[in-house]
Amino acid sequence: MTFTPDRTGEVSRRGRWFLLAAVGFVVVPLVYAAAVLTPIGQRLEDAALSGVRDTDLFGSDTALNVISVPVILLLVVVIVAVGLGRRRLGVGIGAGVVVLASAGTSTLLKRIAARPEIAGSTTPNSFPSGHATIALAASFAVLMVTPRRFRPVVLLVGAAYAVIVANQTVVYGWHRMSDIVGACGVALFWLGIVRAVGPRVDLGLRGDRDAPRGPRVLVTGALLAALGIAVLIGAVAAVVFVVSDAADGPSLLVAGRMAASGSVVLTMLAVWLADGMHHAGGGDRR
Repeated sequence: MTFTPDRTGEVSRRGRWFLLAAVGFVVVPLVYAAAVLTPIGQRLEDAALSGVRDTDLFGSDTALNVISVPVILLLVVVIVAVGLGRRRLGVGIGAGVVVLASAGTSTLLKRIAARPEIAGSTTPNSFPSGHATIALAASFAVLMVTPRRFRPVVLLVGAAYAVIVANQTVVYGWHRMSDIVGACGVALFWLGIVRAVGPRVDLGLRGDRDAPRGPRVLVTGALLAALGIAVLIGAVAAVVFVVSDAADGPSLLVAGRMAASGSVVLTMLAVWLADGMHHAGGGDRR
């Protein structure tokens, strides 16, 4: 049995992942410019940050405490080992690159993307969120080495964890909403680059073929519903803030949390849809 390359499908695959990488590449500087380098952006985010309770400020919870350098390195080793076990070592290495490159880029940006204090903030720069970057990149990496029939579950679990991390970083005052959006851009950029130029994740072999269509549709619907709920709650919270002219910003904090959660869900949805537009079915085999 031999395989024949599908050039049209290959170009389509590379094109859509390059497109997502380009989106991530553009999002990071745009969000930084709008939220960090402008007075109105800083004032809005600082107003939301002022809504964090003093007892919660710079606190943490389980989802945040899990993320550490040893855990990241262990995760990369496990991901590469899974790729090797599936006889897809190149994919495993590529998935590890997504995690390490995303974490490294986030750390580098924190050092070079200074926050000019043009709105009187006393909270240091935190753009982008390293925790959110790693949570997203790890989810993407695990998705790469997971057989297609298990990806619906992996995607939902990864999305839920990334949303929890994004919420906790905002509600404990570690990060502003723009930090989460920047993290989405960084992780999306590296996933797009690796999947565009790296080895093909799905070859139409055993384990690469889809499960019944139902689970994939269910995941898409769940992500769309979660995105809609986040937008609705965030919009209501923003209206409450404007109408009440609140000084401490608790309602704006809720809006910021929903914006952070929505950006994570939207990123996961984009990756999920791109991953589903594959050409690795039976039509690739002769």
